[in-house]
Amino acid sequence: MRIAVAGTFDIIHPGHIYLLKEASKYGELHVIIARDKNVKKTKGKKPIFNENERKLIIENMKFVKKAYLGDLNDFFKVIKFIDPDIIFLGPDQDKEWAETEIRKRDLNAKIIQLNLRENYSSSGTLEILRRLYKKIDKEGKGGDRNPSSK
Repeated sequence: MRIAVAGTFDIIHPGHIYLLKEASKYGELHVIIARDKNVKKTKGKKPIFNENERKLIIENMKFVKKAYLGDLNDFFKVIKFIDPDIIFLGPDQDKEWAETEIRKRDLNAKIIQLNLRENYSSSGTLEILRRLYKKIDKEGKGGDRNPSSK
């Protein structure tokens, strides 16, 4: 069975890993990475890692069969190409919208949505990193950001 999951996947955290691991239990996992331009449009800000970096990270996770960059104009274009048996949604993704789009496009995929939301988010992880950096900087333990240059 082919399973499709789509998302931004910026600053990978345990919630992302949980989502992908659960989806992979159903079959061969194909992951669609949101394009930078689309992330900016939907979230109002650019991702920390660019689309190619995020794709590189995802495609190197052991339970991911293949990673794809999404289409700039049509979210379902890559889904149609993958032709999944299951579209696996995260707890914050819009199931009704996905079901409507599947019907409109005559896709034969079942939708499964992860109900449990891990208590993580990329913005939350980023905030923790900001606080940590400020603390290290205040203590004077900051320094060269490139350890290989020493």
